[in-house]
Amino acid sequence: MWSIAVTVTVGIIIGIFAKWNDKFKKINSNFQIIGLSVLLFFMGVSIGSNPEIVHNLSFIGIKSLAFSVFTVFFSVISIYILTHLLRRNPS
Repeated sequence: MWSIAVTVTVGIIIGIFAKWNDKFKKINSNFQIIGLSVLLFFMGVSIGSNPEIVHNLSFIGIKSLAFSVFTVFFSVISIYILTHLLRRNPS
């Protein structure tokens, strides 16, 4: 876990102090897409090789769907309430 935190911190520091031109930003974007694709591929391999997960995939999917729907719903409600509270005119 520490290696991930240190890596992200070093990346943030480099990102703050380095001057990035558009060409390097495009190259960096391509590396991010490739890295994310490789990560998702190996996550799929890991899920596919675990029979317990494959057997319970429909139940896991339903729980994930419910969790994401409730998260979005309550986030929207919270933002709606906060914007109305913060936009009140003091009269």
